[in-house]
Amino acid sequence: MLELFIELTNQIFWEGYAEQLAKDNPVTFQTEFTEFINSYNSQPYE
Repeated sequence: MLELFIELTNQIFWEGYAEQLAKDNPVTFQTEFTEFINSYNSQPYE
């Protein structure tokens, strides 16, 4: 799941965004990652 989050943020923002965020602001990184997981898990199955 972490790899998907990193790939997505690289596409939305810039290459290395997630890694830089984790280094500079780990609390915000964890919050964004948790929100990503929660939104991914709440998608209805087809």
